[in-house]
Amino acid sequence: MRFWPALLVLPVLLAACGSKGTVSLLVAIDQPMVSVVDGAAGTSLSGSFQVSLAQGSEASGSTHVTPGNFSLQTEAGAPLIEVLNLTSTPEFSVDVAKGQTQTLSLVFEKDSVDRDAVCAGKVRIVGSVMDSLKGGTEPVSSALFTPDCGAT
Repeated sequence: MRFWPALLVLPVLLAACGSKGTVSLLVAIDQPMVSVVDGAAGTSLSGSFQVSLAQGSEASGSTHVTPGNFSLQTEAGAPLIEVLNLTSTPEFSVDVAKGQTQTLSLVFEKDSVDRDAVCAGKVRIVGSVMDSLKGGTEPVSSALFTPDCGAT
């Protein structure tokens, strides 16, 4: 029973250190959307999503964030589009100061996609961002969502 007092102190020490969200970059994908359209030249896909970047208020400083690769995957994690060709507003190369949040809107298009594969079920957007303060990448993925496949 010598460790009993230590168990009471441990939660206090952990709380004093701060949660991950207060000391580092948090990344989230919001409002993912994909539309599949049949046209004269074949089936194409377009989509959009937002990336929210929040630097913790207790972080050691600001960070510079750049995108890694983003992909479209099935619910099981199989790639549908291995690398999304993204454009963003504002440009996806941003500084995020301590306690600051930035939201970027990204769009993508892809010609010649397999309608049956994309429209077979739910999908997710998966990717990463480079966090200069951490000196590495931070993975991120959206919640599962259903593509807009319209009438076939």
